[in-house]
Amino acid sequence: MAELWVVLQEQEGLPPEYNQEVLAEAQEVAVQHAERLQLCAVQLRAPFSPSAEASIEEAFRTVIPERLYVLQHPALERYTTEGYVAALRWLLRERTPVLIVTSATANGQDWAPRLAAQLGLPFVARCLRFSLEQDALSSLRALYGGRAYVQTRTRLQRQPALVTFAPGTRGTPPASRSQARRWPEIITYELPLPIEEFSLRLQSLAIEAPAAEEVELEAAEKIVAGGRGVGREGFAEIATFARLLGAAVGASRVATDRGWVEPERQIGATGKSVSPRLYIACGISGAAQHTSGIREAQTIIAINP
Repeated sequence: MAELWVVLQEQEGLPPEYNQEVLAEAQEVAVQHAERLQLCAVQLRAPFSPSAEASIEEAFRTVIPERLYVLQHPALERYTTEGYVAALRWLLRERTPVLIVTSATANGQDWAPRLAAQLGLPFVARCLRFSLEQDALSSLRALYGGRAYVQTRTRLQRQPALVTFAPGTRGTPPASRSQARRWPEIITYELPLPIEEFSLRLQSLAIEAPAAEEVELEAAEKIVAGGRGVGREGFAEIATFARLLGAAVGASRVATDRGWVEPERQIGATGKSVSPRLYIACGISGAAQHTSGIREAQTIIAINP
């Protein structure tokens, strides 16, 4: 049976929640081809990782694949481009999936196109939706910051294709309430690769949390957003409030059009779609153009002018 791989991404030893939305999207594709396609996950880590079991349990809180491939090597203790590419290139020599999917985070957008280029494989970036149709990959992508959409069809020609899935597109699915949860079949590979093959040129020195104004909106669990009602001066208070909550700063289109906040902070139909656990809207009218970007938020608090 053919396989569809979801490559999990880890952050300080535990997978972030966007692993779960990629698994949920991939599961829908696998279910459509249940007779010939199997959902599998791939985890890359260092041997004897203390958080290994906890990270697996967290990753499969909502969707459980049929099989989990665990790739172990000392060079995989922290993320590096060369480490991920070398490990996945080795696994592709052992098994051949139909499709390889990962979240379009900074790391996912780093290793996926490089692996595709090295092996000459089809690659589609930042999909909003994707599906398999006979010998082709159909995908929906956003252009011009979400102002337009394009449907593409990529011929596979009996080769695996790589896809990065835009974070926050569908939000985190609810946790499974089933009491009798099965566990995936786990296949562990100790990679027989010399450390030199990873050609590691980067050394990780430290991990530093960004300021509230710099947190990526798509990955934020909490967002404080401002609109016309707070005014230019009010965004200084928005940023201070966000720091206290450990939240990201967002804005309506009016705020970005007037130059109060950079355009990358805009949320809505012509901005970004977000899926935080908590969304606090300050001085935002609630027009459809804005609310279309927060449909996946779990809790919304609106503060009037």
